[in-house]
Amino acid sequence: MRNPPDSIVKKGWVYFLSTLMLFHAVSCTYFETAIVSRGFEKSINDIGEIYKHFIVHDGYAMYSLNKITVDSTNISGNLTAFTEDVFYTKQRSERYAKYEKEIINEVHIYLQRNAEPLQFGEVTIPLADINELRIIDQDSGRTTASYVFGTIGVVLGSLVVLSILALLLKSSCPYVYVNNGEAYIFTGETFGGAIGENLARDDYMPLPAIKVVDGNYQLLISNELKERQYTDVAELILVNHPEDQKVLLDKNGQVQVLREPQSPVEVHSYAGENLSSVLAESDNDVYLFNEEDYSENGLVANFKKPANAEVGKLVLKGKNSLWFDYLFGEFLQKFGSTHDAFMEKQSEIPSSERMQRVLDNNFPLSVYAKQNGEWQLVDYLLTVGPLAAREFVVPIDLAKFPGEDLEIKIETGFMFWELDQLAMDFTENTALETFHLQALTAFGTGQEDWTAALEKADGQYMAQEIAGEVTELRFAVPPVADGQIQSAFLHTRGYYELIREFTGAPQLSELNKFRDPAYFSAFSRARYLQVLDKEEDIENLVQVAN
Repeated sequence: MRNPPDSIVKKGWVYFLSTLMLFHAVSCTYFETAIVSRGFEKSINDIGEIYKHFIVHDGYAMYSLNKITVDSTNISGNLTAFTEDVFYTKQRSERYAKYEKEIINEVHIYLQRNAEPLQFGEVTIPLADINELRIIDQDSGRTTASYVFGTIGVVLGSLVVLSILALLLKSSCPYVYVNNGEAYIFTGETFGGAIGENLARDDYMPLPAIKVVDGNYQLLISNELKERQYTDVAELILVNHPEDQKVLLDKNGQVQVLREPQSPVEVHSYAGENLSSVLAESDNDVYLFNEEDYSENGLVANFKKPANAEVGKLVLKGKNSLWFDYLFGEFLQKFGSTHDAFMEKQSEIPSSERMQRVLDNNFPLSVYAKQNGEWQLVDYLLTVGPLAAREFVVPIDLAKFPGEDLEIKIETGFMFWELDQLAMDFTENTALETFHLQALTAFGTGQEDWTAALEKADGQYMAQEIAGEVTELRFAVPPVADGQIQSAFLHTRGYYELIREFTGAPQLSELNKFRDPAYFSAFSRARYLQVLDKEEDIENLVQVAN
């Protein structure tokens, strides 16, 4: 029997994976249990405040331990009756449903049988009285395998899943890695969606994991897929600020100070689903903008404004969906062998006109505020890719939106984005010490020196035209005053060009439908519904791919 052509195999895998990604919204997830039987002091200190629920087991009795401190011999805290739901037991399976998500915040402390009896109130428990700790955390690998492959019982590790998705689905843009003191870790993608020089744009990426190494901040910018990448500027922006503040840069690179982000009083989807718990915190429980009755999807949130507040700052955490990335690739494939000619023609369109087409297709995440009963566009966030969520801030001039409440609408095309967290901060901005740093060195593959090319936006590009090219940048670290911390951001400007080798005649009748700006979102919704109806074909696709 002849093996199917590579194109069929790839198409089968792409369809298979993109189909199964849809089950994420309704799938179960898995936890894993770390069992610690010694070294309790280090384990408890390492846990810190990540976990919310410390549960002490003394025989069959359970207690809640709060305000914990620990030293080399004792763990101390306030012991109370445990009145909340407990989701973990030693006998249960390691799969949990959405309503049980608090299980990953549980830490269980099991005492020795001969431990001293406990009393409510302030207690000191000798570490010698602890038999073991059980720390519950999300098993990311099994969770990914569950919602991508669980339907047909295929078991693959998370690295395999991510590799396949990256190779088959990603349109990409430059990848950024930062040195966190131990290794370079993936942080995000920069100037996503700038697929042509007339779409070149600035990008301001938070770098929360970057650490000082040998007196420098160090990061990598790499080209890892089939495209040509051109970076005009890459500078580090550092902001020194008090420890009780957080800072983010808005889409224009302006420093926005945050101190007390507030969740919305209420937030619901267009179909009326209550999203308060989904968007309350950053926990990978996301809103997918995939309500089936709507092509454009969105949510409406109400915030209570403090008296005399002059500025509001909408704080969001999110990213694009892999579904959107796959869908855009499917659109481009409809051009067949005329793809390159199409992209060349697009490059001749004035920048403002081409950007307007991006907006008309509802690719960005658009933010509106209600003024006199009408929605007014405040701003929009351009695509950032599907591989890493990012924090955004959108400043809002409250003088334009009077009243005690602020009503916000967030909208995008069907399943184009995933939103993890939503809040509003009303802190006034203050002057902070800010540094704009050019790289000390920027050496690329083959020791190519890009240092001068990346100093400023001047049309001199770092050209990474072959997959696998990497540039390492190093920046000096200015001092930080006592009582302050330093937040880092990567400012880049650039664009990239896709390399595609499509064949066949263009699907003109299909492509003509996309002349209507609303069609892209309708196309996404139609494909989503079509894929859900084809669940029974998944096993056949796997057999073809193998």
